[in-house]
Order: sequence, then structure tokens, then C-alpha cells
Amino acid sequence: MLAPADLLASLPLRKHPAPKRLYTCAGTDTCDTALGIMIEHKVACLPVVRGGSPPAVIGLLDVTDIVSLVVHQQDGSADWTSVTASQALHKNRKNPPILNDSGSLLDVANMMIETHLHRALVQDSASAIDNFITQSDLLGALHSNLDQIDQKYTLRNISDFHKVRANPERQTLVTVQATSTAINAFRVIDHFHVSGVPVLDGSKEDKLVANLSARDVRYIISDNKWPLTLHQLSALDLCRMLHSHNDTDPPLAVSLSMDNTLRDVIEMLFHYRIHRVFILNQSKQVTHLLSIVDVLEEVVLY
Repeated sequence: MLAPADLLASLPLRKHPAPKRLYTCAGTDTCDTALGIMIEHKVACLPVVRGGSPPAVIGLLDVTDIVSLVVHQQDGSADWTSVTASQALHKNRKNPPILNDSGSLLDVANMMIETHLHRALVQDSASAIDNFITQSDLLGALHSNLDQIDQKYTLRNISDFHKVRANPERQTLVTVQATSTAINAFRVIDHFHVSGVPVLDGSKEDKLVANLSARDVRYIISDNKWPLTLHQLSALDLCRMLHSHNDTDPPLAVSLSMDNTLRDVIEMLFHYRIHRVFILNQSKQVTHLLSIVDVLEEVVLY
């Protein structure tokens, strides 16, 4: 039986399946063009390239960058049609590290933990980009090999996770109320530079009712009621509308308790193809959030 880090170290990048096609956009493309590529090919991030032979990757355009544009456009401070992909790049996603395919999935995990980037570009010995690995790919590797991982890791309770022990009662969370307008919810996502937020019911207990992800902006902009949707719908109503786009049919918010295990977290994230689960106390209040990167930190560093 293996430690999770040893398992990832045993999986070489050269043997990891590459996407059939790596979709990119040019730095000079407008962001609505880039978003069209994301929507058409159901991806949430695009490498941004500058011309040349071979083309150079200058950044990773993420849906959270699009969210920032959406918010600023609705506030009257940005012209959606004139902003290029290179202009929209967040500073943390400019000139991303590129890994050599002589490494392993553990190298990808360590890079994601260190940089908080959710995707990794991989190059071959000739310095040509030949793979694009996502955080979900690493989760899938852990999930498909769960039975090879020592149970002292997989059966570890969430209450024993390093992140939870650091703040045993409650971590500081960015949240929105169910009655908040959709545009205000996305303003919160943009302001705090997070990829999603729990939506709370506004009662005294502030119970969890939904999850709003930055990825959802793809469906809003492609909706024929754009941009009225942002102002007419509440955060909760928007989550309900977007729920129909998810073919795994998850609950509006996926949650676990402190008694659940690392195995439960991995299986839940993998089954619903989501990036975060919320941890609830006995009063059904959100106390912690566990993302895929949090899982990677737990299995690699602790």
C-alpha cells in the first residue's frame, strides 16, 4: 500500500493521456472570442499564446478573469468587446511554469500547491507543449487508484485534516446570501479572487443552500437574456437555473461532515465532477470548504 504522494510520484507525465486537442487563444483575441472557445469546447481555461514558431505561452486565461470583466462591464468601467485576452490575464496566471514530461504527477501536484494554479502545461524534450493537466486530472488519478493508497490516509477523518485542525471551529469563508442579486454575487467572487462561493439562506443559522462557481459565467453569457439575467435573478435562482447545465445532476451544494473521510471527499468530488465540497456542523452551517487543491495539500504535504 502506498502513501498518496508516492502514488502520484509513480505516475509518469509521459504516460498521462493528453487531450485530443489543446485549445488556445491568441493574446490579441478579444475575451468574448476566447469565451466562445470555452463555451464551444466546454473548457474553463485557455492557454494564451503569442505568435512565433513555436508559439509562446504568455498566460492562462481563466473563467475568473472573465468574471472580472463581466463585473466591470456591468459597472460601466470596461468595454467587453475591446479587452484582449492578454489584457485580461490575472498577474498570477501570466508566464505560467511549464513542466517537463520527464517528471510525474507529483511534480504537477507540487506546482499547483505552490502556485495555486489549477492547470499545468507540459512540454516534451523539444520544448513543445504536448499536454495540459488539470486539477481534476490529479483527482481522477487518486480516485482510480484509491485501493492502492494506504487506509491510514484514505480513512482519515476530515476533522483530522491539517486545514481543519488549523481552524477547528470555522475557517474564514467568503459567502453570499441567497437573496443577493447575481451581479452582486459575482462582484464578491471578483473582489476576493475566489473561484466560487457558498450561497446561504439568510436565516439566523445561515444554512447552506447552493454553490455558485465562476465557471457558471459561461452559461450566463450564452443565455439569450444576457445581461438582464445578472440583475433580475437572485444568486439562489441563478444557481437553480444553471443546475440544468450539469449532466452529473449534483445537489445545489455538495456537503459532508467532519466524520467523513478523505476517501469520501475524493469520491464526492470525482462523482459530481466538482471542485469543492462544503463541510457542515451539526446545525447544518458551513464551517469549512475543501477544494481539490486542499485535497492535494493534504495528501502531499501532510
